[in-house]
Amino acid sequence: MKRLLLLLLLACGAAAAQPLALPAPPEAGLEQHIGARVPLDLAVTDEAGRARTLADVIDGTRPVLLVPGYYRCPQLCGLVMRSLLEALNGSGTDRARWRIVGVSVDPQETAADARMRHALDAEYADSLAPWAGPLDLQLLTLTAPQLQRIATAIGVRFERLPPGGGDQASFAHPATVVVLTPRGEISRYFNGMGMAPGELRVALADAAGDRLGSATGRLALLCVHFDPHVGRLNQPVMNAARAGSVLLVIALAGWCWRRRGGRPGDGR
Repeated sequence: MKRLLLLLLLACGAAAAQPLALPAPPEAGLEQHIGARVPLDLAVTDEAGRARTLADVIDGTRPVLLVPGYYRCPQLCGLVMRSLLEALNGSGTDRARWRIVGVSVDPQETAADARMRHALDAEYADSLAPWAGPLDLQLLTLTAPQLQRIATAIGVRFERLPPGGGDQASFAHPATVVVLTPRGEISRYFNGMGMAPGELRVALADAAGDRLGSATGRLALLCVHFDPHVGRLNQPVMNAARAGSVLLVIALAGWCWRRRGGRPGDGR
């Protein structure tokens, strides 16, 4: 048991050799607002740099798949969009019957960032179905006050994260796709990745008929930043990982103690 305690102390010491400060839980999260309407008078900027309103892109002609994220995200945002494009391709639903609208949660992103992301997403969509025609994708940027309005309407909470060693801003936000009716009412949410094509086809049909779905019980993943400049997670995530390693060592020590019968004074 002395050897076990020595190993425990060494492991805890190694974890403590790095700064260990548990970060506050991210403010990011999702509250599903089925039946709520997005603010169609919202001022937005499209990828061409034109000043528009949300009513220009949610124009009453087809359902809309609203995707909050940010265009310079190196991690989950791009994967969520790819997952959505794959599910749409698998659903067999014609591209003319829906529109994807991206909304950046970073008010400092520009139309140039939106154009860069648009090119990547359109290229991936064409690789899935080169015969399917142009992708109806609108990527928008907003000022901070306008962003807060739409985030509140769709129930999305996001948080700017501390720098992780690079120049790029990063955000924690829920990975979700919001299905809107042609009139801009929230019909359904798809959280995370791996959307089922059949479910998406039904959700689009319901939204097209102004029918509202039910809230999903699936938890929304949080998109957090992996710093490509230094090849590691940013500091809050690393701190949480170090804390977890300490707790794991303590749990293992307790398990070993119980297996040995918890004999005090055992010097082996």
